[in-house]
Amino acid sequence: MAELLAKAHRNKRLSAVVACITRDVSSILDLGCGIGALATRLADTFPSTLVVGIDRSRYLLSKMKKKKTVSRILGDMPTLPFRNQSFDLVVAVQVLHEIFHFKGPKALNRTLQNVSGLLKKDGELVILDHFNPGDAPISFKIPEEMRNKLLEFQRKFKPRKITYYESSEGWLRISLRDFCDFVTKIWALNSELEEEEMSETHTPFTHQELKKLVQDAGFRITHTINLTSLDRHLKYYGITVEPATRLPNRHILLQARKRGERE
Repeated sequence: MAELLAKAHRNKRLSAVVACITRDVSSILDLGCGIGALATRLADTFPSTLVVGIDRSRYLLSKMKKKKTVSRILGDMPTLPFRNQSFDLVVAVQVLHEIFHFKGPKALNRTLQNVSGLLKKDGELVILDHFNPGDAPISFKIPEEMRNKLLEFQRKFKPRKITYYESSEGWLRISLRDFCDFVTKIWALNSELEEEEMSETHTPFTHQELKKLVQDAGFRITHTINLTSLDRHLKYYGITVEPATRLPNRHILLQARKRGERE
């Protein structure tokens, strides 16, 4: 997992998160910080800001680079061991979908509510995570040697049943949601991370579902964009989709501000 979190292809996403921060902040909390790839980047970008990273893995925290303005905390969501109104900004990068899947919607709701309590007046929340693109059908082709990988993924993926159909000339028909999970998770088959990756989905909630979760927790959404093309995965695995198909990006980047008492 430490090696995965250090992959260079994550840099563009992390840069997009950092670019969201347009005002001076004195304190930032990084939820599920892992090896600190984002936390250390935030510390380099905002050298006078205290950055706190929290993660449940003692091992991943041990891999974080030591910096004077970065603190490492061992802890887990939804409980957050901080006083209310402790931070100007909270960032949550690819962690909410794990809470949603492994601990359930109630734990995710509690996490977001606790985050709202930790933020100072006018504090901000920045989320980058996977999203559910919907179940519209698409057609695709894969190299013959990958057919067994698709069958293996279908057999091992636990969050829901994967269904696909074969049509003429080798085209396969599948839902967009299942396609996104397949192309972003086949790397984990027969690896040390297979059990974890086959137990969670990369398509947890739609845009609207995530927005409602954030709003219900006491936030006003200020900006959303989509990031991360699937092209890298398609090229690497030799996957072809129908020419007219427009594939969605993989991630949603959402910014929100804590609502005031009168809002």
